[in-house]
Amino acid sequence: MHRQLLALLGLLLGELWKLSALAEACARDGRYEFLLTAKPLNLVGGVGSPPNAMAVK
Repeated sequence: MHRQLLALLGLLLGELWKLSALAEACARDGRYEFLLTAKPLNLVGGVGSPPNAMAVK
């Protein structure tokens, strides 16, 4: 399924992200809204990319 979703459809899959720092920041300021974005490497037929997710509060 990864090949179809990533390489053929261009969808991102987020797996095993470390979100503890984000959860602590949200709890600290009481604000739980943010934009989560990630841009994969542009590789023809690629089925993986280094993690580079970013949360913007």
